[in-house]
Amino acid sequence: MNRTLCLVMLTTGLAFANQTEVTAQKILENIGNLTISTSNCSRNLEDQPQGPCSRVVLDQLQKDVISVRFIARGKQPDSSNQLTLAGTSQNSLQCKNTRCVITGPIELELSSISEVSYNNNGIAEEMPKAWPVLGNCKLELKSISCKARSIQGQRWEANASF
Repeated sequence: MNRTLCLVMLTTGLAFANQTEVTAQKILENIGNLTISTSNCSRNLEDQPQGPCSRVVLDQLQKDVISVRFIARGKQPDSSNQLTLAGTSQNSLQCKNTRCVITGPIELELSSISEVSYNNNGIAEEMPKAWPVLGNCKLELKSISCKARSIQGQRWEANASF
């Protein structure tokens, strides 16, 4: 009887471990990022006109949560600034081993936006500024287009093609 109980417990434990591994793998398949060098890119920071950007980074934190970072050169050599828009979508990037691709149009409903500048050592020059926003981003195979507005009336627009 003890042997049967041990076999049942061992079998149950192995089945649970296998199920946990499969679930963890599925979660990992839904997260990752995609860095894109752009052929044309512009975005504005708070209360500033449109300016150029050099690349876009898409981060998928879970299947329906995506952030879009527009990265530009800073005022000093080797410094940078970035505008990050984050939101949710019904569709997602296709990710494997933390590397993602855009496989079709994704409509992202934005909930927040942030801005931060980094010095030439990659250290933030000040605390990031962040706002709750209403807006959207459209991610397509060859372009990204975003518009957002805060409750206080600030407006942001960012576009990239690649």
